[in-house]
Amino acid sequence: MALDELKTGDEQIQVDNFTFLVEDALHENYGKFTVDYSNDWLRRGFTIIPDRGGASC
Repeated sequence: MALDELKTGDEQIQVDNFTFLVEDALHENYGKFTVDYSNDWLRRGFTIIPDRGGASC
């Protein structure tokens, strides 16, 4: 995750007051993502979780 500017081929996704840019190649390879934020004493910050579309073993 990084601050970036919109480039040709990027997908722009608006959620509330946030705009996310996703490179087409990442979107094609991984599909949907969940962006989670935690302010817990054990874990603080953003986590990006790709939706793999199924259960894992």
